Amino acid sequence: MENITNILVTGGGAPGAPGILNALRTDKSLRLFSCDVNPITAGKLLADEYFTVFNGDAENYVADLLHKCIERKIKIIFPITTKELIPLSKSRSLFIDNGIEIIVSDFDDLFIANDKGKLYNHLKNNGLEVPQFSIVNSVTEFENAAKTLGYPKNTFIFKPCVANGSRGFRIVKDAITGHDLLFNEKPNNTYISYGKAIDILREKAFPPLLVSEYLPGQEYTVDCLVHNGKTQLIIPRTRQKMNNGISVAGTIEKNTEIIEYCTKILATLKLDGPIGIQVKYSDNNKPLLVEINPRIQGTSVACLGANINISLLAVRLKIDAKITIPAVKWGTQFIRYYQELYY
Repeated sequence: MENITNILVTGGGAPGAPGILNALRTDKSLRLFSCDVNPITAGKLLADEYFTVFNGDAENYVADLLHKCIERKIKIIFPITTKELIPLSKSRSLFIDNGIEIIVSDFDDLFIANDKGKLYNHLKNNGLEVPQFSIVNSVTEFENAAKTLGYPKNTFIFKPCVANGSRGFRIVKDAITGHDLLFNEKPNNTYISYGKAIDILREKAFPPLLVSEYLPGQEYTVDCLVHNGKTQLIIPRTRQKMNNGISVAGTIEKNTEIIEYCTKILATLKLDGPIGIQVKYSDNNKPLLVEINPRIQGTSVACLGANINISLLAVRLKIDAKITIPAVKWGTQFIRYYQELYY
């Protein structure tokens, strides 16, 4: 009888959870568990077993999760949400002592990758080109950073140094009027006027912000797989269409310029597991970093069409410590769509 390995995919209610669970289900030697703070999620309907947990940043999250994993004989935890990465990385040895592996990076390097300000400074100090940027903690610093970036002539962006998804991200472009925003943009657009941004920032204290040049060129999501700091795979894909910040259409593209850039980025950090890197082309046509997501990307399942199952490769590395990477079908195009589950 084939040995069965119990795998836990956290964040069963995350947008990417269904694709990741389905990708792992292609391996019949895996028994799939999922969990979330919510009792009913897509993950519950797609996993073999399901349970609820505390929020990833809650004080009792780690102890509760460890207890439930021991109870269910789970051997590998596959975290897919940002909030839980730091707590799980800090507690990794506790899980290992109980025979449970976690697909998560070492704390020191994860701490850098998870903070956009620290990451930009880290890469700059390692001789890698990044967008022109400042880290600001006050309205005055924000105004000075905007001037340095050439505002009002030049468009610029800002976002919290520590955040996930598109939370807090805005493009400052005064050419877009309130009328344009109301009638020509969807409510979830990311544009904001300079004056409106200043008004909001003056309301109350805000977290450290990365204020950076706007990159107008083609954007790429780069799916990477790293094992103990050694890069195994780098697959760029264009972000041709997005819905609420999530890629819903694109092309798997063998862009050697981006592959080389991301290889250099990863060489400066000891990360582990699937890693997402966002890259955009600048005004002078150079690929520059937007951010790193030091976890599996929900849209990484797009690579399945190109013959690459990143979720399964990451898990097999934890089980076998070795994998054979299939040939990538470069040029594969994808479209993502909604699908219903009933219960």
